[in-house]
Amino acid sequence: MPSHDFMGTTMDHDAIVIGAGPAGLLAATEIAKRGLDVLVLEEHERVGEPDHCAGLLSTSGLEQLGLSLPEDIIQNTVSGARIISPSGHAIMIERARREALVVDRRRFDAWLATRAENLGAKITTKTKVREFISKGLTHKIRVQGENTTDLEAYAYVIAEGNRCRLSGSLGIPTIEKSNKYPAFQYEVSNVDIDEDIVEMFYGRNIAPGFFAWIIPIGERRARIGLACKNKSRLRLDAAMQHHKIIAERMKGAKIDRSMGGVVIVGLPIPRMTYRNIIVVGDTAGIVKATTGGGVILGGITSRVAGRTIAEALAPGIKASQIQQYEKRWRSLVLDELRMMYFAQKAISSLSDKGLDSIIRDAGEYGLLDTIRRDGDMDLQGRVIKKLLGNPQMLLAGIRAIRYINPFL
Repeated sequence: MPSHDFMGTTMDHDAIVIGAGPAGLLAATEIAKRGLDVLVLEEHERVGEPDHCAGLLSTSGLEQLGLSLPEDIIQNTVSGARIISPSGHAIMIERARREALVVDRRRFDAWLATRAENLGAKITTKTKVREFISKGLTHKIRVQGENTTDLEAYAYVIAEGNRCRLSGSLGIPTIEKSNKYPAFQYEVSNVDIDEDIVEMFYGRNIAPGFFAWIIPIGERRARIGLACKNKSRLRLDAAMQHHKIIAERMKGAKIDRSMGGVVIVGLPIPRMTYRNIIVVGDTAGIVKATTGGGVILGGITSRVAGRTIAEALAPGIKASQIQQYEKRWRSLVLDELRMMYFAQKAISSLSDKGLDSIIRDAGEYGLLDTIRRDGDMDLQGRVIKKLLGNPQMLLAGIRAIRYINPFL
């Protein structure tokens, strides 16, 4: 039973987490392992399904999260990336050590759920939170599972993904629609690719505003996907048929399954707390605008959210202590997210000739040495700053700026 008493009322749980994706589960784990009663509510029948992610996670990021993955979750290891310009010019960013793991996201999320349960969290699936109901300075939630019921907790974590339905209903800032790009992806087999290299394809004809990718998952299998401003599936199908390089890679490929999703390319929301509620993960916009990846940085900040709630609940809830999360997440990742956002804005402003220029010059001017030495898949701000301080990058930028799309 919960040990806290708030204004003479015993709550159903110390904390309730809405959404059993990585962000929600990592927040719940931090709360549970401190001996508090935390319930995780997931609307789907199984944690991790349906999956919407390319499943590429950096080894350094997983280490930061303290996660050592079981072998059955890991599908492949990746040592580098090949970035391909609209005209087909390619640069290679590679390190001797393995840079990233390709994971089965369904199994990864299910493993995180088991890990949270082993530390004391309770997880209920097929349970949808319909709404928050104000109750003085706190809230309760209306939950629909086998029956409709109301639940109350001292604190809540909203990890509902990019829809922002519940957070928006509370007046918490939400992700702008213009910063949500549709994405589509196939898992394919019988493809001719490098087994340890990710490929990223840029160009306005193929993926305006973002890029297409090929991620090897071993044994001549891959995930091929694309995110852009519109018509992602149509553009992906066209690229597989007509793009000079992608079509060659996909010759003879068999599509095993498909999945759709959303890539977030904006800044994080400006406020992530409201009374006794914290918003985390994709719902908060904690996503790398350069790649759309949110598991690692979303996980790092979600763990801080969980710890913040646990601290606030130790002597009895203090709303002011939950507000401390605002300062904590900003000090950890805000500068990084801003740098990645502005880098993405700069890249997406270029025409195809501008993209060709930047990618070609990165190789010719020796900028790849800086990227290889200082680059980090998740904390990209440092290498972006170093590049901006490099005179050769300034020269490359001056050459590329001629190709900024005048209609943007």
